[in-house]
Amino acid sequence: MAIARQDVLVVGAGPTGLLLALWLHRLGVSVRIIDRMPRPGTASRALGVQARTLEIYRQLGIADRVVKLGLEFTAANIWVRGRKRARAAFGEMGKGISPYPYMLILLQDVHERVLEDTLAGLGLIVERDTELVGFEQDAHGIAATLRHAGGAAGRCEAAYLAGCDGARSLVRETIGAGFPGGTYAHRFYVADAVVRGPVANGELHVALDDDDFLAAFPMPGEGHVRLIGTVRAEAENAPMPQWQDVSTIVLRRLGVTVQLVNWFSTYQVHHRVAGHFRDRRVFLLGDAAHIHSPVGGQGMNTGLADATNLGWKLAAVLQGRA
Repeated sequence: MAIARQDVLVVGAGPTGLLLALWLHRLGVSVRIIDRMPRPGTASRALGVQARTLEIYRQLGIADRVVKLGLEFTAANIWVRGRKRARAAFGEMGKGISPYPYMLILLQDVHERVLEDTLAGLGLIVERDTELVGFEQDAHGIAATLRHAGGAAGRCEAAYLAGCDGARSLVRETIGAGFPGGTYAHRFYVADAVVRGPVANGELHVALDDDDFLAAFPMPGEGHVRLIGTVRAEAENAPMPQWQDVSTIVLRRLGVTVQLVNWFSTYQVHHRVAGHFRDRRVFLLGDAAHIHSPVGGQGMNTGLADATNLGWKLAAVLQGRA
């Protein structure tokens, strides 16, 4: 039985993989996108969409939908030891430069749904519950081994393979790119909460202290914010820290009262970059290639830029224009 050959096999259906598949399809490249998870993620995870990403979405005709689903905010505030030290107005800085002179808050699960629905509308369906087991490459292309739901094996041949499979990337491991970097010492928390106080004004707030840190991102709904901060030192090694284990130094100094915590999780922050992003016909993008501190909201947006950059270049090569 002949195995269907694609131009590009995209491994991973997070924002980076979805956008790469969308660009490739738009540019006339045959693409197959797989993801080992049986369904899209539901945790909010990354939530900041930068102006450049919206400009890219404008080219694809989806910017208006993304903006409508998100929450615009136009200023960031910097606090030091409980005192406001600076306020940067995005709208003023971006006036006349971008049609999107603001940052957009859009929960990652909603963001992914827009991209996946757009792909589905074009007839390209994400093959979920389909895992990359391994692959080989030669001068002519890629031969990948897949595992489908229930353990059934499958094969895929492609001219190129794009590893968008996250921080624990099998693609990166297979090409031996390494992932040097480090882990920040503190354990951080993320909480979607309802609060009262100066950080609940629809703007971004970043507060620094001698031994503490807090970021408060605006969320849809009165008083709703995403809080990112540190866990108290004595609780950092607890197997499952809870809200009562977080550091409250900055919260108290800023006069923030937390009324309700809707969602809470803890994690460690890494800074790592793969030793190389390409091995012949295999490429690494997004978290498979680089992971960052969440400060600045650049991680997901950098991955989306990866997808845009690689998409037109692969299309040019496959179509004999480069």
